[in-house]
Amino acid sequence: MRQKLFALTELNHLRLEAVQLFEQCLTQGDLLPMMEFIEKQIVYTPPRLQLLRDITDDLQQRLLSLKEYHFDVRERVVTTLEESYHVNLTTLAPQAKLDRYHHLSQDEIIAHVQAQNPSLNEKDLALIRKLVDASLQMAAQLHNDIQLTTQLFNLVLDWTEGMSVTLAREQWPNTAQSPSEGTDTTKHH
Repeated sequence: MRQKLFALTELNHLRLEAVQLFEQCLTQGDLLPMMEFIEKQIVYTPPRLQLLRDITDDLQQRLLSLKEYHFDVRERVVTTLEESYHVNLTTLAPQAKLDRYHHLSQDEIIAHVQAQNPSLNEKDLALIRKLVDASLQMAAQLHNDIQLTTQLFNLVLDWTEGMSVTLAREQWPNTAQSPSEGTDTTKHH
């Protein structure tokens, strides 16, 4: 009982370490710290498959959150421009091309806004510029975070699945017999 509790505590500690390393990866834009951590777990004997599964689950949840936030960043600008300035941004930034939104330029969006509502004053345009600039910067950061998280998720998932299959095969009894080991089914007369 005490040993199981220690193992769970160690697993939780390692999981927290993985979360911290993941945050470091996003901040630095580099997967190396997390990859080194995963490599240590892979070579540990026996491999910590449950930890890797938990990390995979955590990464999947984080990926979903990042994608949702990315969607919200674009949606807030679209909604604000529509409701406050009567500008439809969806023709320029359609929902189906969310992963391209951050590639739009502020000038391109402002030109689109002015074409749809030429009566906007300089104060309104200044506010829209700030809104658009913040949105594009956030969308670009989120896009990068999504790319890094996807790469890491796929890496950990591949390792986890591969190790699970390898360990399962090691546990299977060797039921295949070579032809020389087989039973003789011929009848002798």
